[in-house]
Amino acid sequence: MNQRLLIVTTARNEGPFLLEWLAHHIGAGATDILVYSNDCEDGTDAMLDALAAAGILTHVAHSAPEGESIQWQALKAAWKHPLRKAADWVLGIDLDEFVNIHLPGHGFADLIAALPEGTDAIALQWRFFGDNGVFSHEDRPVTEQFTAAMPPECGYPVSASFFKTLFRAAGPFNRLGVHRPRQKPPAKAGVPRWVDGSGAALPAAIAGTDTRLSLIGHEGARALAEINHYAVKSAESFMVKRARGLPNRAGKAIDLAYWVERNFNSVEDRSIAAMAPTTAGALARLRAVPGVAELHAAAVDWHRAAFLRIVTDPEEHALYTRLLLAGGSRALPAAVRQQAIALYHRARIGAGQ
Repeated sequence: MNQRLLIVTTARNEGPFLLEWLAHHIGAGATDILVYSNDCEDGTDAMLDALAAAGILTHVAHSAPEGESIQWQALKAAWKHPLRKAADWVLGIDLDEFVNIHLPGHGFADLIAALPEGTDAIALQWRFFGDNGVFSHEDRPVTEQFTAAMPPECGYPVSASFFKTLFRAAGPFNRLGVHRPRQKPPAKAGVPRWVDGSGAALPAAIAGTDTRLSLIGHEGARALAEINHYAVKSAESFMVKRARGLPNRAGKAIDLAYWVERNFNSVEDRSIAAMAPTTAGALARLRAVPGVAELHAAAVDWHRAAFLRIVTDPEEHALYTRLLLAGGSRALPAAVRQQAIALYHRARIGAGQ
């Protein structure tokens, strides 16, 4: 693509999944990838160093002061990075999030070309993909293993309507955010021109409020693109993720409730397979970088050993078996979903939020 598109992410102990994620987004046309790693034990940082030495990405070994969010600190640093300043478009996503572009061509250039003229940002809504009956960690592509998901119009729990943002670097923004960039004061810069995943303009209540993370009311807006969110994967991988913790909310539990809110296996969706040919080509190039294939294999071994170590703890073993027994979550009927959302808002008002 003629324009530069930067992806910013953070990484800790993501070795088994790193290469596929990189290949998918490089294959889709990302021109620059900026990765902040921290406290890696599985060799993710070594893989990133090898890939950086080959000119494939930019790796920053990062740490944050104790008590502060690793991800937020990395995003602050990324905003000041030369790659962000040189970019035309910017996207901040995690390593369990894969952009799924439905347009012919299936690339970022195709997506940007399809946006209405003057668009500053597109909200790419999450689509939760469940464990798909895969219980153990397998060294196969995530996008091939986990093909069962929530219905596109699901909308509940509220997190099912969250999104990540592809935005124009020259737009009225002044900082990266986990879900959306922080916006300049409207009185000075105006309200950004936002569209949803189908290219329709978002209302001012969403476009003008940079703390708004939910697309409730626009759940099915995915015709152009969305984000496949593989938040749980297999029960084994989930247990290792739990031990690692979340990059932006260290105090949030990765527990059975987290699993139930994300483990949707309601419908089969293989649409991301349309992007597989370019991913395969990029993956072959990444694996050919000296040392990378060996580091990937070592990371897979580390994750398997970590799981076996974790489940020797009786409480961790109990959670693991509950994950196996829980099965998939169900999408709520429309009327029940609307009632649950209304009660959610009432509860927030009652809590003074």
